[in-house]
Amino acid sequence: MKTKKTILNIVSKVIFLSFLTLFFVKCDDFASDTEGELIADNIFNSKSAVETAVLGVYSPLADKLFSNSEAYTHLWAADDRTAVTGSNKAEFLEYDQLTPLNTNAKMERTWALLWEMVGAANTVIDATEEIKEVYRKEGDEEEALRPLGEVHYLRAMAYFELVRTWGEVPLLSSQKDVTGLEPLASFQDIYSLIIADLIFAKEGLGNNSVNGVYRANKWMAQSLLANVYLTTAGFPLKNTANYALAAAEAKEVMDVGVYSLENEFSGVMGNPENNLGNDGNTEAIIAFPANKILDGWNAGNYQAEAIAFGDKTVEFAFFNNFPAGKRKDFTFNTPPGKRPKYSKFGPAWAGGPAFDDDILYMRYAELLLIYAEAQIQATGNNADADALAALNRVKARAGLPTVPSATWQDVVWEKAWETAGEFTRWYDIVRTETLDEVNALRDAKDNELTPLGNGLTEANPWALIPANDVAANPNLAK
Repeated sequence: MKTKKTILNIVSKVIFLSFLTLFFVKCDDFASDTEGELIADNIFNSKSAVETAVLGVYSPLADKLFSNSEAYTHLWAADDRTAVTGSNKAEFLEYDQLTPLNTNAKMERTWALLWEMVGAANTVIDATEEIKEVYRKEGDEEEALRPLGEVHYLRAMAYFELVRTWGEVPLLSSQKDVTGLEPLASFQDIYSLIIADLIFAKEGLGNNSVNGVYRANKWMAQSLLANVYLTTAGFPLKNTANYALAAAEAKEVMDVGVYSLENEFSGVMGNPENNLGNDGNTEAIIAFPANKILDGWNAGNYQAEAIAFGDKTVEFAFFNNFPAGKRKDFTFNTPPGKRPKYSKFGPAWAGGPAFDDDILYMRYAELLLIYAEAQIQATGNNADADALAALNRVKARAGLPTVPSATWQDVVWEKAWETAGEFTRWYDIVRTETLDEVNALRDAKDNELTPLGNGLTEANPWALIPANDVAANPNLAK
């Protein structure tokens, strides 16, 4: 059971600095651990040791959790992507056709990496008092809130991915007394931990990232919290009071003026000069750096499947319904007589068969649309001036006419087009319970090329927990 091994191993030994991790931030930001591992009993004896431990929690992010499309096949269940047929595309097609198996190796790897992140975060959080004491002795105990805030933020991110992908999963808030036989927790309990973590993070983190531009700061935690509140207002929790909370968190980030829309789509993604490390993107809120030198042809950007191999294309209905204009032209390449392909993530084979563009996990355009939807839902007012201002900023950049009113459904579709092929569409379909509606829009060509099964349904859209883990822990069975 990979989950059990990951969790139990981290209790006594945490693997932190690796070749991948050193590339996640600048190599000179921290002193290297020359042995490549740190024993848990001794790691929290200095500020530099704490910083190294925190960096280790980021390690799964650098180890292809988001940086390679192969690990995130469940997103193919949405209508903004489809997989070409072929023997090595079977794991994409399982989700594209809504018939996933519990032996999907790519999803098993994603599952394991997320638990690795949870376990590493818990190891640090368990030492909270030790860490505060270290900072008290070396300066100011309040300074410890920043590294602890980063770790709570990262645990929240990992659990957010787990719960909205697999549904109910075990809830581990500590590494102490972990057996590997933990039961499934409720959606309410899991989201309560996520929200508590992000509130802690936004209060403890400063306004600016420390020790690298990709590191967590207050605005990143608060933006993610807005998305969590929006998600919990929909299926399965349907805690509609959280629409107002989502709007409030998003609005605070919007009002502070840290982020802004890029004037042109060419400035958003697809080129290394737009990476955060090059100070080239005002729109990136949460981003991860891709490093093409790490892993040969299979390295780097999450979007490599789209850029290099054409494995991630778009369903015909989604493309045909996509509003014409400069955003559509930027998003897709449409060879005559062939299925449209994504061009927004960069030119094919840019710099060789690997990619060093940032992976944008969350950007300002998405935050604007989170706010617009949440505000309309919270107020019940389709003509809410603030919501429309946010929505119309996105529409105006796309070259579309602004609107005097909009439903929440209008905003969700705008978000689908704005973030096509990114990280949002499947989760939006799930929380809004619109899978049946989306499937009814499918083009006959889509139904012919990738006929749908009924393994994933509107009422039960969750990925299957890997069979090996269920065999080792029967409490994971659903």
